[in-house]
Amino acid sequence: MESGAIPDNAVTASSSYVPNVGPKNGRLRLERAGGAWCPKPQVESGVREYIQVDLGSVHVVTGVQTQGRFDHGRGQEYAEEYTLEYWRPGLPQWRQYSRWDGKQILSGNSDTATVVSHRIMPPVFASQIRVLPYSVHRRTVCLRIELLGCISPDGVVSYSIPKDESWKPGQDLSDVSYDGEEDGPLLVNGLGRLVDGTYGGDNFKMDVGLGKGNGWVGWKNDSFPKNFFELVFEFDTVRNFSLVNLFTNNCFTKQVQVFSKARVMFSISGSVYSGRSVTYSYMPDKVLENARNVTIHLHNHLARYVKLQLYFASKWVMISEVTFESEPIDANVTDEIGASLAEEEIIIKSGGIHDSMWDSYETTPTEENGYVEVIIGVLTAVMLLLLGVFVIILVLSRRQKLQGSPTTILRNPFGVTINMKVEDLLLNLSPMNTGIVHVSAQPTPASQDPPSDQSSMCFEHTQHYHTPLVNPYYASTTYASIRAESPMRREESIHSDVSHKEAVDDVSDNNSITGSLSGKAYQSYSTLQFRSIQNPPLVINGKPNNLSATPYAVTGPDSPVRKRYHTAPREKNRMAPPAVSWNIAPSMGQSYKCREGELVPIPRYCLRILQKLGSCHVGEVIMCEMDGEEVGKGHVFVKTMQEECIREIKLLSSLNDQNVVRTLGVCTAEQPPWAVMEFPSELGDLAHLLTSNENLKYGCLMFMSLQIASGMKYMESKNLVHKDLAARNCLVGRGYTIKIADIAMCNPIYEKHYSEIGGRPPAPIRWLAWESILLDRHTCASSVWSFAVTLWEVFNRCNDIPFSNLTNDQVVQNAEQMYYGGELPVVLPKPSICTCDVHDLMIKCWKRDQNVRPTFREIYLFLKRKHMGETLSSHPKKIDV
Repeated sequence: MESGAIPDNAVTASSSYVPNVGPKNGRLRLERAGGAWCPKPQVESGVREYIQVDLGSVHVVTGVQTQGRFDHGRGQEYAEEYTLEYWRPGLPQWRQYSRWDGKQILSGNSDTATVVSHRIMPPVFASQIRVLPYSVHRRTVCLRIELLGCISPDGVVSYSIPKDESWKPGQDLSDVSYDGEEDGPLLVNGLGRLVDGTYGGDNFKMDVGLGKGNGWVGWKNDSFPKNFFELVFEFDTVRNFSLVNLFTNNCFTKQVQVFSKARVMFSISGSVYSGRSVTYSYMPDKVLENARNVTIHLHNHLARYVKLQLYFASKWVMISEVTFESEPIDANVTDEIGASLAEEEIIIKSGGIHDSMWDSYETTPTEENGYVEVIIGVLTAVMLLLLGVFVIILVLSRRQKLQGSPTTILRNPFGVTINMKVEDLLLNLSPMNTGIVHVSAQPTPASQDPPSDQSSMCFEHTQHYHTPLVNPYYASTTYASIRAESPMRREESIHSDVSHKEAVDDVSDNNSITGSLSGKAYQSYSTLQFRSIQNPPLVINGKPNNLSATPYAVTGPDSPVRKRYHTAPREKNRMAPPAVSWNIAPSMGQSYKCREGELVPIPRYCLRILQKLGSCHVGEVIMCEMDGEEVGKGHVFVKTMQEECIREIKLLSSLNDQNVVRTLGVCTAEQPPWAVMEFPSELGDLAHLLTSNENLKYGCLMFMSLQIASGMKYMESKNLVHKDLAARNCLVGRGYTIKIADIAMCNPIYEKHYSEIGGRPPAPIRWLAWESILLDRHTCASSVWSFAVTLWEVFNRCNDIPFSNLTNDQVVQNAEQMYYGGELPVVLPKPSICTCDVHDLMIKCWKRDQNVRPTFREIYLFLKRKHMGETLSSHPKKIDV
């Protein structure tokens, strides 16, 4: 009205006091002629006067605004109350509007200038609207109006639905806004909740101010002996239908589920539903209770009437909205054309699999077809029998081969032998059952600060880029282990050119490259691996060896004369994993391999609180300054732990890796206890660094990614997972060293990165694997998924959060598609500076099957080669990273 989109001839009235205050002047905020529309008689009870607006076509009216007659300060008339009436083609007469609470009289103005707005809830579908001033006592009224809404997008003229026996007066699950008629057990020729654009909440019993169950229409299976009910939609013209969306409730704990099956039928005239139908089967979901859209593709069927048959999966089916995607067509289509088509049915499964068309009528098989079926069955049985015999022969031959092979024997320098099991034996070569072999009598001393020669690593003026991932100030001992694998076990490689020797010598190679940079002698990790049990036995002699040069033998000059060699403890003797409240936790479905460390007590007077970082559902993070003769000096952060947390702190204190934040001790003077951890964050967290520093080059991003992979490789070796692996949880120290922490969920800056799922505590769903989102299952493979998202963040410079174009509910629905056996419909795009092979690595990490995702060891080797390629290609010139 105010904009003039509605012409003057579309605005009429029952009467006007004078032409100067005719209906064309009743436009909101316009001072034209007399300044408003004023009816001729005074309004009182029993007087019916109205201003009418013709919208031309059916619109969804969602609001009304009113104003009195101001007329540059000369007006004094306004309407204190008013009612609404509406009409559209198909309605036999004008309908009076009622709000969701049954109220029909709406409050108007109290002065001549103020605009009063009313939201029309539920909305109405109308092509003509009347506003009728109302007053109990006689008074002169004038009115200016505005209508809010839009054109009806779907072309739905009306729909008919069955009444449910459970619908009673005041029942919230009935279609209370339906404006059609009752025809026996049906509601016909009207529109209501199913097309009003209002979506119900997950909990249909929750009252959000519009009544319990508002937005939902429910049907109970007790009212329908055939276990299904029908919805029929009539459209303005014949249309080409692409799909239909049904917004349904799945509160299965209250006996409400998505329909088990839907059958969609089509008609031109509404009397004959011939031609092909579409049948859609929905896989029941008893994991998530959130409401969801169920989309059914209609494969370009032509119709004016669409019938939906919905089958019950539980006691109730609740529908909030039904929307169609269609296009009107001008062709003259009749039911005869549809009847000429064979009665066929398109079957669609919820996973998106489209089966071939099947004849919906059963036909009696001929004798010839019966013979064909028998022959096919016999051939299938023979093939299965042959396959079973082949498998049995293969298993027996392999078992005989293994039983006949000589026992693998490991001999030490003193004649002690150990029998090694064939299948996946892990031996720890250690004196006195400690699992540590000391290579040097004088281990490298630990230091609190990294070496200063790494401080200018990632800018254009960098001179060297060879930075050790195993820093000398953290490595004090060398670990050696022997892992024998059966020939049946395979190890997939990310890149075909990653050789086995690199898999064995990965850290020692890094040591030799970076030794010239630090100028310090330090020790490294070495892993002894055998690819087959057919290899000759390993002999360890007593001669001193250089570990980096010969990683296959580890002895020490000060080794004791006698050592006891032992196997790893059996599963039944392993300690049960602790219950943890933070995000670093034992992997589900894998053995607990951590040797819990001893707790170092830290007095309370040694900790001075600097700043409270924030809190979350599990505790609080506080930045402190630690100063004491017993514990040293420096910045730390403390995490408040929950009760029964001692084993969790012991688990954290056992972690000793250069890329994982160390737990320094525990302060038991506070209740609950404080876990005291190092705070190597001179440059802040990685997300903050990437968004605030545009000078970081590709090589530096690769270097930091490699460190994250190194830290996670260490945690994977302990069968530990990180449930919140992201750039925000990677702390950056001097020299761009990375340490993986677990404090971001207490930081209020990242509060929007976490979302509740099905009543569980807030979780970073945009970083989690599908099994972690839907099943709350966290494994090392799940952490691989999160690492790939973190890698995407790094190469995207944290300019945006993952899946920024999706809401939290849409992220969950995206994961549901993978749960049902498909792939992710929405995948994170390739960052502009990311190479294709690195992006391919991300894609492999996002596979549905956890077994085909790469391990962190494979990821580390791949990124290490990429990083080494960057380094060697720039040597000896200055490196532009």
